Amino acid sequence: MSMVRRSLCAQSSGPAAGRGRIACLAVGLWLCLPVADILAAEPLRFTITADNRGSRGFATVLEQIAKVPGGAGAFMISVGDIDPAPVTRSQLDTAFGEAFPWYPVVGNHDVRAKAGKTTPNEMPYLRAYFEKNLKGKVNPGPEGTRETTYSFDAGDVHIAVINQYWNGKTQPDSDAAAPSSLVRPLRRWLKADLQGSRKPWKLVVGHEPIFPQPDQDWESGRHGVGVLQILSEAACKDFWSILQQEGVAAYICAHTHRYSRYQPEGSKVWQIDSAMARGGKDWKYDAFIVVTVDAKTLKFDTYRDLKERGKFEVTDSLSLKAEPAAPPPPSPPAKDPTG
Repeated sequence: MSMVRRSLCAQSSGPAAGRGRIACLAVGLWLCLPVADILAAEPLRFTITADNRGSRGFATVLEQIAKVPGGAGAFMISVGDIDPAPVTRSQLDTAFGEAFPWYPVVGNHDVRAKAGKTTPNEMPYLRAYFEKNLKGKVNPGPEGTRETTYSFDAGDVHIAVINQYWNGKTQPDSDAAAPSSLVRPLRRWLKADLQGSRKPWKLVVGHEPIFPQPDQDWESGRHGVGVLQILSEAACKDFWSILQQEGVAAYICAHTHRYSRYQPEGSKVWQIDSAMARGGKDWKYDAFIVVTVDAKTLKFDTYRDLKERGKFEVTDSLSLKAEPAAPPPPSPPAKDPTG
């Protein structure tokens, strides 16, 4: 078998570079394909942060991300509690440019109006952000949370973002009406969305954990009462069962401000709590996660400043290998024509 020769003719200097350009694939004849189609064969890299709460310290964490080889990668997912959301977006603009792709997740502080304040919750901004920046680029969620529940493909991974604060209804503000929930309509949408993907890797992202854990470096806990205690056991089991049945590699969450990765006994699905990224007095709990993925490998590298030197370094890594495809069933024996 002859070797396949590839030649990438477009150069990319940033996450948005190369969009709409043409790259060339040489396989005997020259064929022109969109750059994104060819880059899908290369490892994809992106960053996860959480619970920055619009703090000034988030800018410091972004500076640390920029120092990592490859920087923030192709895009960033912020796993909730990003209020004030316009401030968070402005900090990203300053660090990585206004065109840098950002996928926000709804957290409990984003749906709650600030007590004693005139500041509204973040939902109007997040809905408008979807219409301006994500519409047409992602698969929208069900009616009632179409702007704050969504999914998208990136390289070899399919990512589903869920809004745990949707009450399952379609009236205005239904996407901010539940205290913390995984209502049946949301679970139905998630299952159908995951079933529709043929990507080798699948991730689900939501703000609150199913299995709250203490910080695995500092051994301290926070928010021990999470989704698991608020919802019925049946709802939690159904949610986790969907992740397992549909081949999800990891559920990415936050809320606790503590980093951990946990795999329930007998489950192939990991829960990865992305801690927080806000600087300040609790700086030691800050973290960001760099995800690298191709068709064969999914890797999570967690960066923290455990040595108190003002420099984030890899403190934990999780590398998953794709399971080989099952061989096709044997063909039935041929019938004897002389029978």
